[in-house]
Amino acid sequence: MKKFLIVLVIIFIAIIIYSFIPIVSFYLQSSPGVITVNRQVAESLKKNTDPYFSFIVTSDTGSGMLFNEASTLKIIETMNREDRFDKIPIDFTINVGDVTFRGKESHYKNYLKIKNMIKFPVIDVIGNHDDDLDNGPEGLALFNMYCGKEEFSFVDRNSYFIVLDDKDGNFTDAQFTRLEGELVKAKSYKHTFIFMHKPPFNPYQQAWYRVETNPWSHRFLKLCDEYNVDMVFSGHENVSRAVKFGSVTYLVCGGGGSLLIQPSSGGSFLNYIVVKVNRDYVDYEIRKVYPPAWEFFFYYAWKDFIYLVRDILI
Repeated sequence: MKKFLIVLVIIFIAIIIYSFIPIVSFYLQSSPGVITVNRQVAESLKKNTDPYFSFIVTSDTGSGMLFNEASTLKIIETMNREDRFDKIPIDFTINVGDVTFRGKESHYKNYLKIKNMIKFPVIDVIGNHDDDLDNGPEGLALFNMYCGKEEFSFVDRNSYFIVLDDKDGNFTDAQFTRLEGELVKAKSYKHTFIFMHKPPFNPYQQAWYRVETNPWSHRFLKLCDEYNVDMVFSGHENVSRAVKFGSVTYLVCGGGGSLLIQPSSGGSFLNYIVVKVNRDYVDYEIRKVYPPAWEFFFYYAWKDFIYLVRDILI
């Protein structure tokens, strides 16, 4: 029995050490010199013609922090296998905000390495951490340099994609005017998808009303419904949620790597979303990903255990 326990301990230690290899290798890499920004990725999509395709949505990678980057690397490992059967081409991956931990240049350099490891072109949405107030205007300039414009639209096959900037948790009248103009253009296409960082609804209560977004959320939801938007993607909340308001599906994908603090049972787990488009048909699948072994045993297992004890005792 004693030998058996010793063998188990050795195996456990070996698994933990092995799970450290990706993050150690990541930090030993130098940041790639070539930067591909949103506009370049959008331009490359114009040549696509097949009637069916897919894209991947992730969020809150939070590059610049050990725990975040280790989880993101595990997600990328799974994500890069999505096209292994070559059945449906994956055109791009889009990260819906908080691509960095605090918007510092060192964090952006790490994120550049992250993007370079994803085998599909990457489009980035700005989040509140990417223009951190501690960095002042430098944060926005760094996002523009390493990722590209904050608001833009692009076309891929039969679909129109709109990227919005709501890092401050609000939309101005000018933004609403621009959004409606984009939605008018989108009517010429079969599908419309919108990407933003902060969701227009409360993902915990799964209701549209919340104090933070009330000044603009109702207006936004009505506009999306009026123009038959297919799906709206967001992050920020570090949970996974799918809710339908009117005819529009709203998906929160908040588990792209940033350290999660809510219980896994409540949707707080590492994940990404695969969206499949086939002519007039759209579907999605949420892929749950487990963290590296060392991170699971040192943090995530304890997090869920504490919530379990709390629920039993309270």
